[in-house]
Amino acid sequence: MWAGSDGAAKAQALEAEFEASMLAIMSAAIAWDALYAILREHVAIPAVMAEAWRRGRTARYTQVAETVRRAFVLKPKGAAVLRSNLRKMYAARDMAVHPSGKISAPILHPELDVGLEWRFVYFRAQNAATVVLGAAGMLFDLAKNGRAKNTKVAEYQKALLVRLQEIFPDGVPQLAT
Repeated sequence: MWAGSDGAAKAQALEAEFEASMLAIMSAAIAWDALYAILREHVAIPAVMAEAWRRGRTARYTQVAETVRRAFVLKPKGAAVLRSNLRKMYAARDMAVHPSGKISAPILHPELDVGLEWRFVYFRAQNAATVVLGAAGMLFDLAKNGRAKNTKVAEYQKALLVRLQEIFPDGVPQLAT
C-alpha cells in the first residue's frame, strides 16, 4: 500500500494504527492504575505523603511505583527499574490523554521513512506492542515472583497470577527482534 499512490488509503491506515495504538497504550496504563487502586487499599501510605502527592501533583508513575514498593519486597535496583518502566509507560499515556496543541515539524516515521505528524510516529503498532508487552510482563513478573509484604496483598497476588496465566498460558509474549 505504501508504494502506491492512494493517499486516502494511506491516511486511513495511519489513522487506524494511531487509534488502535493509542487505545492499547492507554489500556496498559489503566491496568497498572487498577493494580495501584487495589494495592492502595492494603498498603499504608502515610497521610503526610498522600497530602504531599496531592498538593505537589506528584506524577502518577511515582505514586504507583511507591505503592508497589510498599506492597512488595523489592531490591533497590528492581524498584528503580520498575519506576523507570512505569515512567515511560505513563509518559506515553500522558501524550494520549494530554496531547500538545502545538504545531510541530514532521517527524521521520522509522518504518515508512517519511515525515509525519508526531502522533503517527509515537502511536504506532511497534510502540504499542512494546508498551503493552512491557506492562503485561511487569504485572506477570510481580504476580509470579513478587514477595508480598502482607497477607491481603499476597491473596490478591495469587488471584492475579491465576488470571494472568489464563491470559498468557505460555508466559508473556516477547517482541520479535
